[in-house]
Amino acid sequence: MQPIQKLIDEFMDYLMVELNRSPVTCRGYRVDLGIFTTFIEAQGLGCAAPEDLTPELLGQYLRYLTRDRGNQANTLRRRVTALKSFFNFLVDSEYLEKNPAENLPSPKRPQKHPRHLQREEIEKLFSIAGKTDTAAGLRDKTALMFIYYTGVRVSELVHIHRDDLDLEKGFVKIVKGKGGRFRQVPLHARLTEQVQQYLAGAPELAQGHLFCNRQGRQISADYIHHILAECAVKAGLEKKVTPHMLRHSFATHLYREEVDINTLGKLLGHAGIRTTSIYTHTDLKHLREGVERLNISSKLETLLFDGAEN
Repeated sequence: MQPIQKLIDEFMDYLMVELNRSPVTCRGYRVDLGIFTTFIEAQGLGCAAPEDLTPELLGQYLRYLTRDRGNQANTLRRRVTALKSFFNFLVDSEYLEKNPAENLPSPKRPQKHPRHLQREEIEKLFSIAGKTDTAAGLRDKTALMFIYYTGVRVSELVHIHRDDLDLEKGFVKIVKGKGGRFRQVPLHARLTEQVQQYLAGAPELAQGHLFCNRQGRQISADYIHHILAECAVKAGLEKKVTPHMLRHSFATHLYREEVDINTLGKLLGHAGIRTTSIYTHTDLKHLREGVERLNISSKLETLLFDGAEN
């Protein structure tokens, strides 16, 4: 029987080659399974056969993650998912007859309200980002506006090609969406104008990929994080601002403009409505405005209640 580490390597090849998982996803699985390998080696089971990894041992591993490593619910969920996927692979590959992690409890994901910016904060950001007349400054402002006005993930933004834009019809194709999904997102008039200025003023930075560095290579997600954080500080925003916060702002502002939840999910590239439903939990003011729409005329109210008494 192969040692666990070799089986993990085989599993990683399966993820990358057969399932075509992204490099980011594969790195996450390798880190999570590496922690598991360290744990079983500490138990003297580094060379154990897969069938020696019992549900009881996995329960001990879960307690180790919680008590010794202090892992929170989201991290625990991810590491339990990695284990279940790995052992499912071993069952499918006939290394095991049964998945020992099948009944391993997975902590519930704590529900968090998405952090977003107010419209005036968005305007402050864009005014700061626009205070330079260099080609790089024009690119950076356009990239930040692109996230807010389309709601794309930063990982999607950096993969957009020049040919994915159709300025005449007012759409952008998001080809490398999460899970390999494809969608089209309409371009807001203000974004269209900004993109046109960018393409005219910095054509050397929009070769191949829409947003490139001076060497003609696509800019990185880390770079977008950096310039956004820098703009937030200059704009005097007393909070940590991330690209995902711009995406949440896009979604929250559209929801407040009464865009229905199904349309919002399609714009965001969500696989199901459950993910999009986090935007229905907005602030009290918005909820109060919704309740106040139940107003009926005093005349009708009198008829209703008089009729009820009779």
